[in-house]
Amino acid sequence: MSSAPTVKILAWTNQQRADLLEQSAWSLSFNRSDLMILAEFMKACTGSPGTILCKEGDNESFMGILIEGGVTVLKTSSDGSDSVVGRLGKDKSFGEMSVLNREPRSATVVADTDVRLLILQRSEFDRLLDSQPKVAAKILLRIARLLSHRLRETTGQLAEHLA
Repeated sequence: MSSAPTVKILAWTNQQRADLLEQSAWSLSFNRSDLMILAEFMKACTGSPGTILCKEGDNESFMGILIEGGVTVLKTSSDGSDSVVGRLGKDKSFGEMSVLNREPRSATVVADTDVRLLILQRSEFDRLLDSQPKVAAKILLRIARLLSHRLRETTGQLAEHLA
């Protein structure tokens, strides 16, 4: 009996993590110095198809930035069935709310393909906030803009559904 695939943490240098961030459209508003600082607080990871990156209801607290590959975002309904609520690819992120609050995960994220991602745990974000508040503020602004965009999309979809 085989076990479910798991996320593997890569032993990459700060420079390698900063290089990955620099290649990502997610971090366009950050300069190289910001990326070097941010990379100190992040981990590089890989996962294979079927890897559950985060599970709805869990209390894990990290966000992920996809560097390569794609994922499906699932939401469990009251009858226990899973519905696809989104698909994300390169340069997209997930789990941002878990860095900002202490609520359980609102969705499950599963790798569709081999994925490479950078993760920022809430505890590391808190350390970043204390030691590098300007870089942390840029991350907060990036997350706020992203969540605002998603809320507008969801509101538009709801309006279409109700029409």
